[in-house]
Amino acid sequence: MQKPFKYYCIAMMVCCAFSIRIFAQAPVLSQYFASPLSINPALAGNGYSSWRIMAVRRNQWISAAVDPLNTTSVSMDGKLLKQKGNENNYLGAGVMFVQDQGLGGAYKNNSFNLAFSSHISLDPEDAHSIAGGLGGSFNNTVIDYSQLSFSQQISSSGFNRALPTFETNLSNVKPYSSVFGGVTYSYKTEVANLEMGLACYQFLSSVRTSLQDPTQLDPPRFNFHTDFQSYLGERTTFNANALFSFEKYFSTYSLGFNIGNMVGNTVEDEEPTMINTGIWYRHKQAISPYIGLSYGVMQAGISYDINISTSKTDLGPLQTFEFSLVFRSPVRVKSPVPCPWR
Repeated sequence: MQKPFKYYCIAMMVCCAFSIRIFAQAPVLSQYFASPLSINPALAGNGYSSWRIMAVRRNQWISAAVDPLNTTSVSMDGKLLKQKGNENNYLGAGVMFVQDQGLGGAYKNNSFNLAFSSHISLDPEDAHSIAGGLGGSFNNTVIDYSQLSFSQQISSSGFNRALPTFETNLSNVKPYSSVFGGVTYSYKTEVANLEMGLACYQFLSSVRTSLQDPTQLDPPRFNFHTDFQSYLGERTTFNANALFSFEKYFSTYSLGFNIGNMVGNTVEDEEPTMINTGIWYRHKQAISPYIGLSYGVMQAGISYDINISTSKTDLGPLQTFEFSLVFRSPVRVKSPVPCPWR
């Protein structure tokens, strides 16, 4: 390993060690694997391709009686700089935009994220490797009170939004920035890959309130994640992953698997066409069947949340769909195990 590159990688890893408690805006997604920078910044650039663009659109609580909550996540990441003579050592980078939108557009929460990673092989065959990542985010929440109605605005003809609300304490949430980081370990063979990692988001609790209440804070969040890929046969792959998230007052986990089936004639140095079918479980919230198609450098997927929560509403049946779209560069590593999130 050349000395300048080695020292830079080590510096990145040391910085990650000192950032063990950190945070960024976390979308609630069934297809969380299509938003890797919201899981761990060390995943920036860890795909099989030189770069990838990943987008997820979640339409939640679709019902005739309520405006849905829409979540959009768009990210791009890739390998920024490879070591000469050993491409298994490289620096990765990624950017991500996340938006939650609800109340017919009256509520919007935006998060802009930037992450850098350092990937280091631990042996000549690259069977074992580690990675560290650091990142930062800028978060902005906007509430358009002109689109909302308050009891003070009621008149004989119904709600009149031209009347004053008299809600003097209401204000937009002040923007804030945060830092996040994480580490991963990977083990791979010619026919299987295993990866696990730990990330920490929101090193300092941030005030997030529209009531100017300094006690309303976003606490630190910790993510532990793992995934596994292997061949079940010459034309069938098995992919599984799990994500555990922990906060001060809340913890949850999601886990599931995908079966990929190659269709048509495949050539070793070409992108195989894959039909992906899987299912994910989110703790006490939903079971999400998934179906997707990978064709060339493009991949698309759709999932539907089957609600298993014990919470009841009077709004009628609520439906949640997610759509994902991924574009990857044609250049990929040799003999990968096809996987929706790699």
